[in-house]
Amino acid sequence: MKAFKIAVPLILVLALAVPGVAYASGLADGRVVIGGTYSLESGQVLSGDLVIIGGAGTLESGSRVDGDVALIGGLLNAAGEVDGDVFALGGVVTLGPKSVIHGDLITMGAAVSRAEGAQVEGQVTEESMQNGFDLSFPGIVLPRGFNGIDVPSRHWGLSVFNPLFGIGWSVLKALLMAGLAILVVMFWPERTARVARTVIAQPVTAGGLGLLTAFFGVTLIVVLAITICLSPVSLIGALVLGAAVILGWVALGLEVGRRLALAFKREWSDATQAGLGTLLLSFVVYAVGLIPCLGFIFGALLWMIGLGAVLLTRFGGQESQVSTPPTEIQAV
Repeated sequence: MKAFKIAVPLILVLALAVPGVAYASGLADGRVVIGGTYSLESGQVLSGDLVIIGGAGTLESGSRVDGDVALIGGLLNAAGEVDGDVFALGGVVTLGPKSVIHGDLITMGAAVSRAEGAQVEGQVTEESMQNGFDLSFPGIVLPRGFNGIDVPSRHWGLSVFNPLFGIGWSVLKALLMAGLAILVVMFWPERTARVARTVIAQPVTAGGLGLLTAFFGVTLIVVLAITICLSPVSLIGALVLGAAVILGWVALGLEVGRRLALAFKREWSDATQAGLGTLLLSFVVYAVGLIPCLGFIFGALLWMIGLGAVLLTRFGGQESQVSTPPTEIQAV
């Protein structure tokens, strides 16, 4: 169990620290596979860690990974040798008859198939997502005899909570946001870029406007929802506000991804930058959120800055008056 507690933060570190995205051959230090495929052929050695996020990885017989292997969704077909640990969050892991794992095998909500002869020298830890929580809501009681109908009284209480599920759920939300960021940038690259430039150029103005919009916007939506005639308007308003918040978060992630590409001296597409940046940003906010009071303020501040930047650019439809010129962003 000790190895499992270490493995969950380890996968976060691996996903953020490995400097490359594995779409092609070449055995540099470590590989990250995001929605693609990666194959390590017989006789080849990968010097570093292998991270697979929603993709497929194959380790042929006679190959060796000189590090850890981490799977977040997707498929891993391992017939070779792994010097470190193998960690899987969801997905499918298949161990061939000649596979050797010198470290631990840790899975969380993943399906594992081990052929006869597959060796795991360390501990084998399997955690099921189904036993980690009870989906119910606190304080809601269905009354008996409501409106003349005898309804059994039932409590819907949120009783969890395995800490491992909280970590896994946070990882899943971060991955979903990263995938959404990729789609947003693929369809609206210029709009997202304008919002990102405004975030950098006017963080204070954007944060103030975002805070006022969130406060008065939510208040107005609640008031409209109480009425009968205007309740559809409140739904539309909630959808618009939600879209603005998401676009602002994606823009923040895009800017983080651009700076990651600059730091690692990589040429990533805008969609890849947005996905990796949003993933990193979500993980950082989750980690800081563990700090009482300060964590909530930090996350809320970032959300408000993104929301304000969206409003200043009218959903990215125009440049803000004092935003950073496009040439400066491209240079970064």
